[in-house]
Amino acid sequence: MEILREQDPAQQRLEVAIETSRGLLVAGLRAAGRTLFAIDPLAVSRYRDRYRSSRGKSDAFDAMVLANILRTDRDAHRPLPDDGEQVRALQVLCRAQQDAVWDKITITNRIRSLLKAYFPAAVAAFERGGKHRLESASCRTILAAAPTPHEAAR
Repeated sequence: MEILREQDPAQQRLEVAIETSRGLLVAGLRAAGRTLFAIDPLAVSRYRDRYRSSRGKSDAFDAMVLANILRTDRDAHRPLPDDGEQVRALQVLCRAQQDAVWDKITITNRIRSLLKAYFPAAVAAFERGGKHRLESASCRTILAAAPTPHEAAR
């Protein structure tokens, strides 16, 4: 952020064009009080064609293209809106929910892998028709009552 501060004109802050609207860099730039423009990567690719006919991509060249987008076509792009407290809270909750879904999938896949090695009949019983039901309450109840192939056979 210090590099940007050194380049700021007197009494102004440089605006920043970036190819994403999320992430640590975006959060840091927002915290530093920068106005951010999230430019779609496909649009940046089209702008890149103005300056170079080859399909080569480099970070330095993309930085120049992004700077020129703001310099020449600023009115065609909107700055990212400031997130209020409620929006930030919602983002945290959405991320936590997404993490919980990913954890559930990871754990279900581990259980499936272990059951395939140790108790393949349980996998076959609960995954008929291509539907994965190993995370269901009925599966947990049955596996609690008969946790081994021997006990299930009884």
